[in-house]
Amino acid sequence: MDLNKEVAGLVKQFIDNDEIFLVEVNIKGKPGNQKIQVFIDGDQYVDVDECTKISRKLSDELEGRDLIEGRYIIEVSSPGVDKPLKLIRQYPKHIGRELEVITRNKKKYQGALLGVIDEEIEISIKSSKIKKELNSESLKLSLGDIEEAKVVLRF
Repeated sequence: MDLNKEVAGLVKQFIDNDEIFLVEVNIKGKPGNQKIQVFIDGDQYVDVDECTKISRKLSDELEGRDLIEGRYIIEVSSPGVDKPLKLIRQYPKHIGRELEVITRNKKKYQGALLGVIDEEIEISIKSSKIKKELNSESLKLSLGDIEEAKVVLRF
């Protein structure tokens, strides 16, 4: 039995809001002492009540099915802005924000997210300086070419 897939399947069943979706399940630790991390996201946002509801349902289901031996902890949360974007569905709410994107061939780009179409994003990257003015150009990247993309936080 693949516990990650089993937990992911259960979480998907518990999500009853079309704007909320499962991003990832991580299971850490050794049998008898595990941490189950569930990351959910939303087209707009995810509130604490949604995380709590899914956590309780998952806990009840795991206990009822006796899927995990020993002790375990369940954490259900949104990924947070410091986590990489994993799914194309996470990008639209970040349009206008600055992203740092590393491609599979290790090229690094930074620029504002302009749009998302199908499995492709478009960012505005700064190019060379001409007469002390920064020019920008648009770059399209398919999700399959992206190794990691994070929202850049500015303070």
